[in-house]
Amino acid sequence: MKQGLLLVLLAFCLYKAWQDFGPKPTLPPLYNEPYVAVYGRDSCGHTQRLLQGLRQQGMEPHYLNVDDMNIANSLHARMELQNIPSQRYDLPVVDVNASLTIRPTLASVQETFSKQ
Repeated sequence: MKQGLLLVLLAFCLYKAWQDFGPKPTLPPLYNEPYVAVYGRDSCGHTQRLLQGLRQQGMEPHYLNVDDMNIANSLHARMELQNIPSQRYDLPVVDVNASLTIRPTLASVQETFSKQ
């Protein structure tokens, strides 16, 4: 009995670890060319600073306002595909060529974009 419970517990732990650390499903890209898409709000200082920084660096990000329910629903579906919780999260959420990050720095967005 104890061995059976131990096996079930071990299997559950391995399953959870696989979900957290295993390969993430690939997202379909939003655009056909390399891109940076910033999901945020007009009233979010973090979002506005990142957008301004990207523009100052010569990048023109696609801005998607999560106050539009269609955009929010699309973002949540993309987050769930990459096993990112969508109930509560910080803004901005940035999609660089189908790779999501939550509240990244300007430098990390530029680095991710330049690698792809």
